[in-house]
Amino acid sequence: MLIHKSFPLLLLSTVTLSFAVSKVYINHEGYDAALPKTAVLKTTGLINVGSPFSLYSGETEVYTGKFTGGVTPSSWESDGSTYFVADFSDFKTPGVYTLRYTDLGSEQTSQTIKIDDDLMGKNTIVTALGYFRGDHSTMYSTATLWNSATKVNVSGGYNDASGDASKYFSHLSYANYLNPQQIPLTAWGFSFMLEKIPEFLESKSELDFVKAELTYAADFVLRMQSPDGYFYMTVFDHWGGRSSAYICAFSGSDGDESANYQTAYREGGGMAIAALARASTFGLNGDSTAAQYLAGAKRGFEHLESKQSPGSTCAYCDDGKENIIDDYTALMAASELYYATKDSKYLTAARTRASHLAGRISDDGYFWSDDAKTRPFWHASDAGLPLLSLIRYLELETDESKAAPIRTVAAKHLAWQLKVTDRANNAFGYARQTYKTQGAIKNGFFIPHDNESGYWWQGENARIGSLAAATVYAARFLHYADSVKVFQYAADQLDWIMGKNPFDICFMYGKGRNNPEKYTGQALSLTLPGGIANGITGYNTDGSGIAWNDTRIYVHSYDSWRWVEQWIPHTTWYTLALVTRYDETAYSLPKPSSSSSQGGSGNSSSSAGGNGDITSSNSGSNGDSGSGDSSNPTGKSSGSKDKGGKNTDGLFQVATADGFSVLQSGNALQVSFANPDQRKFCLMDVHGRVVMNTILLNASNTVQLSTLPKGIYLVHVQGFSPKKIVVR
Repeated sequence: MLIHKSFPLLLLSTVTLSFAVSKVYINHEGYDAALPKTAVLKTTGLINVGSPFSLYSGETEVYTGKFTGGVTPSSWESDGSTYFVADFSDFKTPGVYTLRYTDLGSEQTSQTIKIDDDLMGKNTIVTALGYFRGDHSTMYSTATLWNSATKVNVSGGYNDASGDASKYFSHLSYANYLNPQQIPLTAWGFSFMLEKIPEFLESKSELDFVKAELTYAADFVLRMQSPDGYFYMTVFDHWGGRSSAYICAFSGSDGDESANYQTAYREGGGMAIAALARASTFGLNGDSTAAQYLAGAKRGFEHLESKQSPGSTCAYCDDGKENIIDDYTALMAASELYYATKDSKYLTAARTRASHLAGRISDDGYFWSDDAKTRPFWHASDAGLPLLSLIRYLELETDESKAAPIRTVAAKHLAWQLKVTDRANNAFGYARQTYKTQGAIKNGFFIPHDNESGYWWQGENARIGSLAAATVYAARFLHYADSVKVFQYAADQLDWIMGKNPFDICFMYGKGRNNPEKYTGQALSLTLPGGIANGITGYNTDGSGIAWNDTRIYVHSYDSWRWVEQWIPHTTWYTLALVTRYDETAYSLPKPSSSSSQGGSGNSSSSAGGNGDITSSNSGSNGDSGSGDSSNPTGKSSGSKDKGGKNTDGLFQVATADGFSVLQSGNALQVSFANPDQRKFCLMDVHGRVVMNTILLNASNTVQLSTLPKGIYLVHVQGFSPKKIVVR
């Protein structure tokens, strides 16, 4: 994603905000029926807040609502136009519709709007996964260590971007606070998919591909590990400027190489360890074995633990000291190693990292990047990763005294994300952020051009994808009281990527309409279906204003990369956002009260404590949540062991699956695994309130229910559909 300066002048189109009298912006691919659904009207007319709009199926009116909003984001517009929001979240009937409204005295009609169950997943996940298929690196099977004659096997991996065949764990290390997580994040993501949405992947005939891709990615990560235990940072060909590649670090827009290629946690090392550790848990073998993946993760962790520590020095860091990126990537590494091994030393390390990361929270709710707490944390691609890392740790933490303060910080940061975005004055709901520019801390939409890199700014589709993934993941785990708002927030980010933005551009190539032009600014020219372009930027150096492929702010002829070039973190984070949306192992989509207009997944539910919008899940293609006890709450025998009957020993059979069973005997549950693995166990009441939450570590586990009030409860065991039980 960095650009070599010697390529010839290109003929580029200039795209600016058009002077549209009346235009509606929508998600080009459509809306999930159960989730929040909004469109944005831009008009130079005099339409008022509260003016009506209608959805039509053909010529039949099926829904009416009223416009809200009436705002113009600061410095976005100069033509006097205003944005309004049409919220039709509580309309859930699948179909194809148009939105109609009256503006300037005449009826206006939008482009067609598609609504269906799980539509974003159905329409885009196969295409997104296809991007990774097409992005396999076929260049540079070997690379030379910088200033050395030593050659390393670096076959496999992924091209970094449309114009960049180099292979990155991370870059921008000289800038210290900007390191993006690149191939290791993608490798970790395939494990996250396999754990969270296996049935959805199977329904799309993609499960075997993701398994194969997991080993392909893990094999490359392992090849990039030195005999000493650290990982190499980049395989770099100077953006196509030479025919061979070097293992090196580089700095600046000129790509000045150095031998500082050893990765600190923040330079890709942490996520590499996390990726290998998590990959090892599936028992899958590629060119290397699952055991070798785990051994590599352990070796990498031990090496980096000897080179850096929380709040202290860092041997491989360019400035010699740790910052927040080390915290959240090291936390991921320790958490995944504990998940894979159950070795308490990794849990101890994860606790230390989680506590240190939590200590960076500001009074407002954003994180500080530096120990001196002078630079807010903002990130162009991984803004959601601190929150995601905290939740991943909390999934594994068994000590409530350790978990409680981390949960508080995670909830505070989640609340801040919603607050700073200020959707009431932000029609598109685009995620705002807090950053430091020109000596001042401010809130804004887009990252400042004047940052530590000296040149690196670009569209932030990875950033907003990471926030969509992390906020939903957190809201589910925390049973967050404003989860409907979280789902709206997350939907706004993905809607922006898929066309609901002020330029009406669908950034995923091959989907929607008005795709970005193909990027041809470098030796590699690889615009792929499913790849997501960088996206929209600020116009001014402080991040204010708005720009799309704007030649007025080009410095070089090839600067279209800032907007139109595809980059691997964009599709990675988009896909992970779909994973948290369709998570089969956690909790269901939000179910607001009947008075809410912000969407849900069916019947409303309310309860004390704010947990009424989280209820039992049969997400993805799980269709069996009603089997077993749910149709027979009395527990009387139906004569069928697999349909809620009595076993010969008198135990009531709640659920069975291959290698897994839950048997109820009075007020005790016996939860057994043929192949024991650490699994999260959760018990919820009928209002969605969590009454029990623990980790099952043994082959056979007894869960006592005698302290619970009488009633019906839902049993959630990670990786299986929820089941009902009755406490008498």
